[in-house]
Amino acid sequence: MPKPGDKAKVKVNVKERVVDESCDLSLSELSEIPVREIASFKRVTVLDLSSNRLVNLGKNFSILTRLVRLDLSKNQIAFLPEDFGQLEQLRHLDLYNNCLEHLPISFGQLRRLRYLDLKGNPLTPAWQKIVGCCSTQKDCQQAAKNTVSICANYKPEFIERERLAAQETLKMAGAGDSHANSNAQANGGATGGKKSTKPNNKKAKAKKLAGGGDNELTIKPVNAGAGLSGTGGTGSGSKSSLKNNQRKKNSNGGSWLNLLSRAALSSLVTFLVLFVINLLLIYMIMFKNPDIADKLVEYIPHQYRDWILTKTEIFRLRVTDWISEFRTPPEEH
Repeated sequence: MPKPGDKAKVKVNVKERVVDESCDLSLSELSEIPVREIASFKRVTVLDLSSNRLVNLGKNFSILTRLVRLDLSKNQIAFLPEDFGQLEQLRHLDLYNNCLEHLPISFGQLRRLRYLDLKGNPLTPAWQKIVGCCSTQKDCQQAAKNTVSICANYKPEFIERERLAAQETLKMAGAGDSHANSNAQANGGATGGKKSTKPNNKKAKAKKLAGGGDNELTIKPVNAGAGLSGTGGTGSGSKSSLKNNQRKKNSNGGSWLNLLSRAALSSLVTFLVLFVINLLLIYMIMFKNPDIADKLVEYIPHQYRDWILTKTEIFRLRVTDWISEFRTPPEEH
C-alpha cells in the first residue's frame, strides 16, 4: 500500500474483489476508478468504492449501466459527471462525506433511485433545503424522491437564457466602470475617487445578483410557483390544472358509482318482476288449468317426478290455506 502522500496510481486486481454480483474496492487508496476492468464483469450490479482518494469519477464511468447499488462515501469527490443519469438502473446511491456542492441535471433520469445519502457534503443552501438532513433511512428515501423529481422538471433553455442575461449585466457593469474611471482621471484625483466608488459598487452588486441567479437556477424547477419571478404565471397555471385534474377524477369516480347504483337497482327491479310473473304462471297453471299441469308433469324425468310432485302439492296446500285465511271474515276466523 502506498503512503497517503504518494500520488502514484494504485493498481487493484478487480477479479479478486468480485464475489457473485458484488465488487468491493473499498479501502484501496484508489485515486482513479478502473472502469474498464469493472465493466468486463457483466454480472456486477453492486459496487463499493468507499474510503478511497477519489476526486472525480472519470469520463467513462457512465458505461456501468448495470449498477443497482453504488457506494462512493468517504472520498473527496467535488462533482459528478454530467452523464451520470445514464445509470438508469441505480436504486441505492451513497455519497456520504464528499465535497459536492450541487448535482447534475441528468439526475432526473434516475427514475428507479430510492435511496440517496448526501450527509457531510458542502451543498449550497438551496440544494440543502431540497435534499434535507438525510439522518435516517426515511430521510434518504425522501431525498432521492425530491432530487429526481426536481431535476426531471428542469429545462436547459431557461438556465442558458438566465446565464446569458447575467453575463450581459456583468459586461454593462464593466463598461460603466471603465467609463467612470476615464472621467475620474480627466476631472482630478479627489473627485475621481468619489465617482469611481459608485461603479465599483454597481459591479459588485451585479456579480452578487449573477451568482445568486446561478445558484437558484441549479435547484429550482421550471414548474415551481414560488421560483423565478418569470415563472409565476406558470405556477398558478399548474395549480389550476392540478385542481381541474382532481375535479375530473372525482367526477369520474362519482359517475362510476352512479352507474353501479343504477345497474343494481335495475337488476333488483327485473328480479322482482320476473318473480311475480313466475308466481302468477304457477298459480294459473296449478289452480286454473290442471290439465296443462298434468301434461307438464309427463316431461319430468322419473327419478325426480315424485319429489317434485310432493313439493308442489305441499306448496299448493299452503297457498290454499293462506288464501282461505285471507278470504275468511274476521268474525268467523
